[in-house]
Amino acid sequence: MAASDFRLDIDLGKELGIGKGSSKSPVKPGSGIFTLPSIANMANYTFKGIEVISDYKLQAAQTKLANATADHEYWTRYADVSAQNYRNYELQLDSWYRQADYVERRRQYESQLSEQRAVYKGEVATATTRDFQRKLADLEGRFYEEEARETIELENIRTQAIGRAAKVAASGQVGRSTVGMRTAFNQQWLSNVSNRQMTRKFRIADKLNAGEALNAARQSTINQVQFYTPQPVADPVKPLAPLPIQSVPPTPSIGPSGSALGISLAKLGLEGYNKYKAMQPKPPKEYKETSFYDKSKPPTPTEQKEAV
Repeated sequence: MAASDFRLDIDLGKELGIGKGSSKSPVKPGSGIFTLPSIANMANYTFKGIEVISDYKLQAAQTKLANATADHEYWTRYADVSAQNYRNYELQLDSWYRQADYVERRRQYESQLSEQRAVYKGEVATATTRDFQRKLADLEGRFYEEEARETIELENIRTQAIGRAAKVAASGQVGRSTVGMRTAFNQQWLSNVSNRQMTRKFRIADKLNAGEALNAARQSTINQVQFYTPQPVADPVKPLAPLPIQSVPPTPSIGPSGSALGISLAKLGLEGYNKYKAMQPKPPKEYKETSFYDKSKPPTPTEQKEAV
C-alpha cells in the first residue's frame, strides 16, 4: 500500500460492502481531509510559506540596514569634509590677518623711513647752505681786502709823489725837475691803475669761479643724501569662504518586492492545493446489486442453494 493510500478514516464495512450502508453509502471522492499525508503536506507548505516570509523580512531588514549604514557613512564623511574645509578656512583667515597686519606695519615703517630721509636731507641742505654762505662771505672779504690793499698802494704812491714834489719845491727847484717828477708820477700811476684793472678782472673771475665751486660742492653734498623711495608691499590675498560641498547622497537599495512575495505565496498555495488533490485516494468502484430473481438471467443451482 502506498503512503498516499493510507487513511485513518477507513470504514471496512463500507469499503468491502459488508454491514450497514454497504451499498447505500459509498465513499465519496474528496473525503478524508485530516489524513496523515494531508497534514504533513499542509505543514510542509506552511513551513515553506513561513520561510518565504522570513526571507522577505530578512532581506527587507538587511536592505534597510545597508541603506541606513550608507546614509550614516555619507553624512559622516560630509560633516568631516565640511568641518575640515572650515577649519582650513579659519587657518587661512588667521594667516591673512597676520599678513595684513604685517603689510600695514611695513608700510608705516617705509613711510617713516621716507619722512626721516626727507628731514635729514633738509637738515643737510640747511647746514651745507650755511657753510656755503660762510665760505662765500670769506671769499668776498678776501676780495675786498685785496681791493683795499691795491687802493692803499695807489694812495701810497700818490702820497710819495706829493711828498717828493714838496721836497723839490722846498729846495727851490722848479721848472723841468718838477715837470719831470709829475710826468714820472703820472706814468707810475697809470701803470699801477692799469695793473689794478687787470688784476681786478682776474680777482673777480677767481671769486666767481670760487663761488661756483663752493655752490657745486654744496649741491653735491646735498645730492649725496637721496630721498628714500618706499618699497612697494603687496596686499595679501584674502581667502574665500569654502563653497558648499557638491555631492550626491547614496541611492537607496531596492528591497525585496512585496508583489514577488505575494506571487510566491500564491504559487506555494497553488502547489500545496495541487499536491493535496493529488494525494487524495481514488473513489472505490461501485458494484451493482444483482437480484436472484432477475428474469433476464435465471439463477444457477449454486445461487439457489445460497439463497435458501
